[in-house]
Amino acid sequence: MNAEKVKQLVKEYKTFIITYYAKKHGKIINRQGTWTKQNTDIQGKHIVSKGNDIFIYWDFDATPSKNGNRWRHATNPSVRVA
Repeated sequence: MNAEKVKQLVKEYKTFIITYYAKKHGKIINRQGTWTKQNTDIQGKHIVSKGNDIFIYWDFDATPSKNGNRWRHATNPSVRVA
């Protein structure tokens, strides 16, 4: 899925399922996320690094860090509506 289509879907829908290869887990994973952090106006980001599309999104499935952070990054993901 190209980056423009991913950006369109994550901004258009309140929640989505994002799929990508997670090095930490050594496999392809599916996560439920949102582009905008709940109860705020803080939005995710799209960056390009070394030719890869990287999306920063709020991960509903993540275990929060000590400060409650659930921002995660996905490299070259595909997205579908939740």
